[in-house]
Amino acid sequence: MVALQSHVIPPRRQQTTRRELYRDVCQDEDGNRFTLIVWQNKPGLSTVSYSLEDGTPLHYEDECSFALPSGKMISRCED
Repeated sequence: MVALQSHVIPPRRQQTTRRELYRDVCQDEDGNRFTLIVWQNKPGLSTVSYSLEDGTPLHYEDECSFALPSGKMISRCED
């Protein structure tokens, strides 16, 4: 008797291609401080995305301001 082997192909793990470029300190109107992370989305491309240290995505408004999903604004701190 011949046993047939099933060739199970494991699922591909999704590669994370984004790379952390740098971190910056931001704060809201109440003075609460946040750590902003700037990500390079794909190697070799100049597109970036922004998030907080806890993974919350940020929307770029201008070179100093970012919006949280709640609509609250934070800005880069000038030390």
